[in-house]
Amino acid sequence: MSSATPESAAAEKPLLSLNPPSAVSAKNGPSIVSDAAANASEISMATALGACSGFATKKLAKTGGLIIGLGFLGVQGLVHAGILQVNWQKVEGALIGTVDQDGDGKLTHKDVQIATGRMLHNLTSDLPSSAGFAAAFALGFRYG
Repeated sequence: MSSATPESAAAEKPLLSLNPPSAVSAKNGPSIVSDAAANASEISMATALGACSGFATKKLAKTGGLIIGLGFLGVQGLVHAGILQVNWQKVEGALIGTVDQDGDGKLTHKDVQIATGRMLHNLTSDLPSSAGFAAAFALGFRYG
């Protein structure tokens, strides 16, 4: 027979444990509270990372667009002044060859879908909650 009093038994068992269920000892038993807290922290971490990643991606895209646009304006100004000649067909072929994802030789909506899927796969490869990440990424990108 155990000599432990109810007060000492309560002192041995933690009120809240963030250990995964497999790490909970048989003496303490599994705890619904610890599972929910661990899952909530994983989901909230993935959600925060998704929102921040979406925000940063939109800012990088805007900055990249600004740099490319200013570069194009500068090149066109030099072409107009007669300082520079550009073979735009060659430039287009080089750019499309770089960004064409499905290998059809054209930049289409399917290429954007493939690139977006690859990016999200790479960003969520080891996250516990990729659904929370993806939803928050979309919100961060939308409102960033």
